[in-house]
Amino acid sequence: MSADEPLCSLVFPPFRLDPQAGLLYCGSRAIELRPKAFALLRHLAASVGVLHTKEALLDSIWPDRVVSEGGLTELVRELRKALGDDAKSPRFIETVHGRGYRFIATPHALDAGPAPAAASGQLHGSAPAPAPFVGRDAELRYLQRCLALAARGTRQLVFVTGEPGIGKTSLVEAFRRQVATGEAPFDAPAPWVARGQCIEQYGAGEAYLPILDAFGRLARVAGPGLVDSLRRYAPSWLVQLPALLDATELERLAPHVLGTTRERMLREMAEALEALAADRTLVLVLEDLHWSDYSTLDLLSFVAQREDRARLMIVATFRPVEVYARDHPLKQVKRELQARAQCVELPLSCLSQSAVAEYLQRRLGDAPDAPAIASLAPVVHRRTEGHPLFMVNVVDYVAAQSFTGLPDAVDQGIPDSVRQMIEKQIERLGSDEQRMLEVASVAGIEFSAASVAAGLSTDDADAVEQALAALARRAQFIAPRGSWEWPDGTVADRHGFVHALYQNVLYFRIPPGRRARLHLRVGLREEAAHGEQAGEIAGGLALHFEEGHDYGRALRYLAIAGDRAVRRCANREAIDHYTRGISLLAHLPDSPTRRRHELDLQIALGPPLIHSRGYAADEVARTYGRARELHDEVGEPSQLLSILWGQWLYRVVRGDHAMALDIGTELQGLESAQGINLPWAHYAAGCSLFWLGRARESLATLEHGLARYEVGAHSALVPVYSQDPKAVSLLYRGWNLWVTGSPDQALESCAAAVAWADALAHPFSLAFALDYCAVVMYLRREPAHALAHAEQAIELSAQHGFPFWLAWGTMMRGWADAMRGKADEGIARLREGLEDYQATGAGMGKTLFLLMLADTCVSAGRTDEGFAALAEGFEFCRQSGEYVFLPELHRIEGELILAAGDRTGQPGEDTDERAANCFQRAIDIARAHGAAGWELRAATSLARLWLARGHDAAARAVLAPVHARFSEGFATRDLQDAAALLALAAG
Repeated sequence: MSADEPLCSLVFPPFRLDPQAGLLYCGSRAIELRPKAFALLRHLAASVGVLHTKEALLDSIWPDRVVSEGGLTELVRELRKALGDDAKSPRFIETVHGRGYRFIATPHALDAGPAPAAASGQLHGSAPAPAPFVGRDAELRYLQRCLALAARGTRQLVFVTGEPGIGKTSLVEAFRRQVATGEAPFDAPAPWVARGQCIEQYGAGEAYLPILDAFGRLARVAGPGLVDSLRRYAPSWLVQLPALLDATELERLAPHVLGTTRERMLREMAEALEALAADRTLVLVLEDLHWSDYSTLDLLSFVAQREDRARLMIVATFRPVEVYARDHPLKQVKRELQARAQCVELPLSCLSQSAVAEYLQRRLGDAPDAPAIASLAPVVHRRTEGHPLFMVNVVDYVAAQSFTGLPDAVDQGIPDSVRQMIEKQIERLGSDEQRMLEVASVAGIEFSAASVAAGLSTDDADAVEQALAALARRAQFIAPRGSWEWPDGTVADRHGFVHALYQNVLYFRIPPGRRARLHLRVGLREEAAHGEQAGEIAGGLALHFEEGHDYGRALRYLAIAGDRAVRRCANREAIDHYTRGISLLAHLPDSPTRRRHELDLQIALGPPLIHSRGYAADEVARTYGRARELHDEVGEPSQLLSILWGQWLYRVVRGDHAMALDIGTELQGLESAQGINLPWAHYAAGCSLFWLGRARESLATLEHGLARYEVGAHSALVPVYSQDPKAVSLLYRGWNLWVTGSPDQALESCAAAVAWADALAHPFSLAFALDYCAVVMYLRREPAHALAHAEQAIELSAQHGFPFWLAWGTMMRGWADAMRGKADEGIARLREGLEDYQATGAGMGKTLFLLMLADTCVSAGRTDEGFAALAEGFEFCRQSGEYVFLPELHRIEGELILAAGDRTGQPGEDTDERAANCFQRAIDIARAHGAAGWELRAATSLARLWLARGHDAAARAVLAPVHARFSEGFATRDLQDAAALLALAAG
């Protein structure tokens, strides 16, 4: 069979082509085909729509013989007869006259999944009997009803649950066969069927493993249509499936997935699934979710909760005992979906005695010397309680005994549990077969014959392959899974254990010392075979080397697995890999090498912690603090950049601005000392200077960083630093320009930041820019424009999962609502946003949001709430050093004093004096900070008070000099109000 021909069954209703068995089926009926005819059909069906010339077909089917075209024509005629096809109106094989043939039906895959539990066993050395599948008619009918609903556009999620060996996989496989052969109800065309497998040895570490597995399998039969859908709807997923693309397209796609987030990946896959299911129903089977990673469960929940119609059915299996005993996150996912009626559970119980009798009849009915089914069935049912896997093993056992002494011997000689029964079956094997299966259990639930040969330390891989094939033909412990080619060119058969319990029992039979040696041999062989592509199986290699006590290699592959998870935005899986690597360091002797390993892992751990826990989480501080300690001992100068950046983010977002400035200054010094160009260093220092109220210094620092920005070189590093330095520097530049008295230039700078972030296609930088641009609109007192930017930021943040920017946008929207006449609603939104913002651990900008809240309370007449917000703002300002908004806090305090005095009827003179003092304090601080924007606003408030009291000259004296310093922004509210007051004072 060529590498391009299918190893899985292909279904083109009502036919099923089984390449491994070498059979063509119509329903359950096998159709006789000569070997060459079968080879031709297999060759054509492997490439739908492709024109195969006669010359190419002759070379493929008869590579070693010269055969005339007449021989090929005769084979095509035989195939058409078997398929009931008409050459003039073909449904399957089309003739292209004078050139060749093409297969025009669209088959779909029925993957060679695990063999049903009931299929194991062999009677008296004969070939394995067909797999009797009994006792699940009601469950099959239920799945068929779900499929019918899915075919009408009502998406379905069915959890098939039960204990190990209860028949979950057997049920799902029987259902898939019904779909493949047209027995299950669906509209034409036949459904796509994709299967993905969770694997215990990867556990929660390999993000989206069963989803990627399913799409990799589906791609073999769906052809270009699948790739086109992924290219259009899910480019970030297509990059994770490099086997579907050439190197040129991979390189082209990379920039378009810059800034991919977890939420973007979830949304893309949901849309891709719905697009694939638009024209034909899609059945997605996910096996063994009790071993699933977190990200797959997130996707499952996300897809199930979407309300759009979709011809999609997801069937997922898991063992409840493992989910609940280990408090697996699947427990919560299932509970929430069930509460919303977005999933159903199909629990499987043991078989009835009548089902056991049916199984025995179908399994043993034709066997010589078989006992009476009526006498054997009650005994087997009582002994096994109808547990399918136990029942199969019991029947295997007694069949091997030639039924001697039955049925009494079942009660007397059969162990009490399925595990003990499997032990008995293993003991009946030869010692060589036992050793081979034990090595296979170390290699995994599915394994290559080449891995087993490596574990056995033999160079005779062909002999191992033949021995495994012989075991598989008996269908007792393992089943064939096709062949597999490793990157080094090694081609070997793949097999899989019929059930995970077989692997588990075999694995724990191995003494710990030998088990470690086997893991090491298998790991080394697979590492060598994959060479530069070893990272693609990093999770499995990490396990082999950890269990093989080669902790250096284990650390390396855990780091690679963590990096792969980060690229998939699977932060929890990345954290698991990195922290597991850190824990393994205890096995290494204390040395500079060990500390360098830990330093690398701590630095890598920082970004996923930030993205999943928030900038200001305590774990972030501990991680970067430990990294700094290690760096001072054994680090390289280049590593200090990442450490300082992480520490700066933590400090600035918490609102520790003086400490943040120290780190920003250190970053600038490092840039100079290392002779590198790092605009993030100048952004960090400039940002911290802004919050400290040092606007002129901040502006100069940011301008310096912007001048050093290089398109390409620095934009490519955005995923590392999580922000684009040009976009964020333009934003802080805009804020500084407003503060220092250039409101129009401020708006231009922030608008440029939004345009740049949008062009970068980096959602995080764009959300950042939209929210910060909304603040400039607040400063310019333009609530309608602030609302427009805030709503865009809210939508983007909700879509991509940015809780920090979502909360920020909510607060900006609250202020805008309050200024547009919805005071109560706006204040409620401000409070809600502030609560969510602080829940992320953030403090940066708290003075801004509290003074916004106090300002809205002034206009709403809720002065008590306003004074409370101000008091909190002053206290945070004192603690954090966030002085940039201090002048405005004092001004708002004066306005609140006046509003409270007017409301309560208190004597005007004392109230005026207190308010005037607040305004004057605001003017003095703003002038000392070079903050012309705040000075104008405070001077306007004081002039308004003096004019109201008849002090026109005092009003002119305080306001005119400030107003005269402005050379732009005369259309803004602040300058218009100031001009109007000056006109009144001059009147």
